[in-house]
Parts: sequence; structure tokens; C-alpha cells
Amino acid sequence: MSLLCCCCFIVSICVTALASGLLPPRNVRLTSHNMDLYLRWEPPDNISSQILYSTKLQGSFDSVQFRPACVNTSALFCELSAPGLGLNILEFGRYNASVRALSGNEVSDWVHSQNLTMDKDTVIGPPTVAVVSHGADLEVSVRDPQFRVSTMEHVFGLPKYNISYWPRGRSYQAKHMQVQQSRVVLSELEPWTEYCIQVQIYVDLSRNHNTGETSEPVCESTADVPSAPWVTAVVTFVALALTVALVVVTVIYRKPICHFLCPKDSLPELLQNVPKCPHSPLFVQEEPCHPLTMIPWQDEGKHLTAVS
Repeated sequence: MSLLCCCCFIVSICVTALASGLLPPRNVRLTSHNMDLYLRWEPPDNISSQILYSTKLQGSFDSVQFRPACVNTSALFCELSAPGLGLNILEFGRYNASVRALSGNEVSDWVHSQNLTMDKDTVIGPPTVAVVSHGADLEVSVRDPQFRVSTMEHVFGLPKYNISYWPRGRSYQAKHMQVQQSRVVLSELEPWTEYCIQVQIYVDLSRNHNTGETSEPVCESTADVPSAPWVTAVVTFVALALTVALVVVTVIYRKPICHFLCPKDSLPELLQNVPKCPHSPLFVQEEPCHPLTMIPWQDEGKHLTAVS
């Protein structure tokens, strides 16, 4: 019985091929990446002549059963979400598509793809990741991939991000965290160490059946551990307070400070009444005048002045 069924299946294939005159495309499938929509296929077996393909699309919101898409193309795919086709792909739509082969006057049968729901079946690509070093910390910025139809936030709301980071060459020490903000600071890292960071967008599997693609590793080095902000504030305050205090003391005690820094020695009473030598050229000297030199020194707590 099994052998009979197998023979019937082979005969039906041969009859179909003879009736159409051309084998149909193989492995026909709809794919979606970042909310685009592609129909892809492989050429028929044992075909040496040039083959052209025509495609059509059916959507859950279409009023007609099928709409033509790519016509007489030699490519093995058709971008159904291309603006030029005017198919108006919707972010929550459900679609299936068909393709057939053409060679001269021969036309194959239509081959249908599987059904695809855009928001459920699209593959979310990797985000764009930028890393900036701030001393011993690393600031990670994440930008969502650009969707062909709609936006990430409109389709899935605010996504979450799975962040993995590790010292270069030590992936076994990788740490993981999940955040919702698109900018996060990684702290408590080793100073003067190069870290590599990868990010993956996480969407609840009830809203999308696929796991988001992980970004390529982005590596950046940390620097020295910066001093705590309060230490800098305290040092600045103390320096400013000392400066103000020094200015105030200088203003209040300026005279004692001047006398202390620039002391003035007075002549002993014995010498205060010594007549000065006149400098007038008309003065007739009766007695010779000699220069007076005073040398101060300190002895037993008293200031004495030597006169010569």
C-alpha cells in the first residue's frame, strides 16, 4: 500500500510538470527583519534557460484576494515592503504570498508561502551601541534599529535591553543586566582595563516569537578611579576659608604686622642731641665732623646700639 502511494505521488508530480511545462520555484517563504517583508525562493531544478518570476501578495486587511507585486524579475526575492510597489504593508498585518516561474512561453504553477504576522514574526535586529569612558566608569548609549514599517516604540512599546560586559579576553567573567533606559553607566569596574559590551533588545515572547539579535562587541578602556565629589568639595571649601581668614587678619592687624616685618631702631637718648654735620658750603667748620655709624645687636634681652 505504501509503495502504491509513493508511485501515485511521483506520477502526480510528473503530470503537473508536463501540464505546466515548467517546474515551479522551490523553498518559497516569507521573511521579515526589522519590520520589512520579503518573499524569497530558489529556482526550479534542472533548469538551464533564463527564468523570470512573478509574485503576488495577499493580506488579512485586503479587500481583494491577491495583489500583484514583483513582475518578470530575475531576482530570487521580492521586497514586498518597498514603497515603490505601493502594497501598504501594515505593522500588525497577516500576509502570505505566491511566486511562479516563467521561461519563454512556459509558465509554472503558483507556489504559496507560509502565513506571516508582522509584529509576531519579524526578527528584531541588533541595536546601535556607543560606549564612552568616564574615569573608571563606562557610559553605554543604545539606539533602537530603524524599522521599515512603523517604529520600535509604536509596535512594541518601550523595549528592555540585555547588556553583557566583560574585560577583554575574559568573557567567562561576563556580567549581565537588564535595563529599560537607553543610557546606563557601568560602575565598579577595574581601572585601566578594556571592557567589551554587547546589547540585545528584549521583547516579551507573547508579542514577538523571535529572540532579538545581539550587537557586535564594542570595547572601551577605563581610566583611573576619580576622587569622590565630596572630597573635592571639602578641599575647595577649606582652601577658600583659609584665604578669606588670611585676608581678614591682614586687614585688621596690618600695623603690627608691618612693625613686625619692618622694625625701626631708634637712637639712644645720648645720641639724639648730637649736632649734625652741616652740609651748607658756606658753613665754616671749626671742628672736624666724622660720620656716625650705628650697628644694632641684642644682648640679654636688651637692644643696644654701637656707635662708631
